[in-house]
This record gives sequence, structure tokens and C-alpha cells, in this order.
Amino acid sequence: MNTLQVIDLVHTYNDNRSAVQVLKGVNAEFEPGKIYAIVGESGSGKTTLISLISALDRVQQGDIRYGDKSIKEIGETTFRLKYVNIVFQAFNLIKYMSARENVEVTLDFSGYGKDGKARAYELLEHVGIAREAANRLVQRLSGGEQQRVAIARAMAGNVPIVVADEPTGNLDEDTTEKVLQLFRELADAGKIVIIVTHSRKVAKEANATLLRMKNGLLLAAADDKH
Repeated sequence: MNTLQVIDLVHTYNDNRSAVQVLKGVNAEFEPGKIYAIVGESGSGKTTLISLISALDRVQQGDIRYGDKSIKEIGETTFRLKYVNIVFQAFNLIKYMSARENVEVTLDFSGYGKDGKARAYELLEHVGIAREAANRLVQRLSGGEQQRVAIARAMAGNVPIVVADEPTGNLDEDTTEKVLQLFRELADAGKIVIIVTHSRKVAKEANATLLRMKNGLLLAAADDKH
């Protein structure tokens, strides 16, 4: 069972006047088959942490390991392509493509060797996007539909880690529950699912292990007294 380990992670940003240490020795271990929800105030380091976990930013000090290998050994580009998929609040779909084409592109990148078009339709149907909607340009879909397309795209990559940044922030209550159910299904399939959210309610409804970013550190809920 390969776990994702964050080891003594320190990260500093330099502005025009001084250096700001955003992460101050973060340690965590994420297991397959579980959902983790990271909460915390703006500026607490949540976005920096998931950017590093997703290999969108480079580790300065400390290490991130998947299984017995460091991200540095695997290579950031390879890690992004083969190990992790990201679901953004803003969806980050390719607007001039249909929903099906967005998913099919991910299948192509992941080396899916069969009929990508059929598999894309199958994945979209699984997240509640019927064929008629699947053939529409994504910018003509509702926010909830676009988020489900983004999750289908994350499923298409068949990677072990899914990271979601405020995935329900723009969704109504009914759509939020449907999206959280999809994340539960990803965890049930053995993936590591990490959700960054401002909402403890979302964390609870997702049946997630709750973690809190505070002052550049990542705390288990039991350690969060404030």
C-alpha cells in the first residue's frame, strides 16, 4: 500500500521587502482509500501545501514521497502526469472543447490504449452527464455540470492521488452532495483524496479525516483546540 508522505516541509515566499515562511515544517501521511479535508483561514498555507503535493510548485526544503520514491526522483512533470489529478474550483476545463473531449484528452495523456471516446462517455455518464450534455462545449454547461466534468477528467487519468481545491465553493447544496459522493467513490476505489475547503460541514459530509492548517503547520482535528 503506497502512502503519500509529507516530511518536514518548509516553504518561503519572497516579496519586495522580506521573506515570508508559509509552511514551517509540515508533516503528514495520506493513505489510499481515505478522504482528507484540509481547512484553515486564508493565508494559512493550504494552497501552498496542495501546490507542492500536486507538483505545481517545487519543494524547497523537506520532501514529499509517494511509496518509496521522492517527487524529486520521480520528476515533477512525470508526477503531475502519472500520479496526481487536480480538481480546481474554477474547473480549468478547455473551453473550446466539449465535455467529452476534455475527458478524452486526459485519457490520451494517460496512455489509455482503447476507445477513448467511448470511455469518456462512460465516465461522464457515471458522474451524471448524459450524452447530449457531453457533446456540448463545456462553457455552455452549468457550474455543477462543469465540476462533474472536472471530476470525470480526474477519474480518467487513473492516477492514485486526487487533489481538489474548494471543489464545492460555487455549488448549491444538492450538487455539492452529488460531487462529494463522487469523491467518496474515488476513495472507495483506493485513491488518496485530498480536499481543501473552507467548510467543516463539507469535511463532515465527505466522511473525511479533518486536518487544519494553522500558522504554517498542519494539525489533526484532535490537536486543533481553537
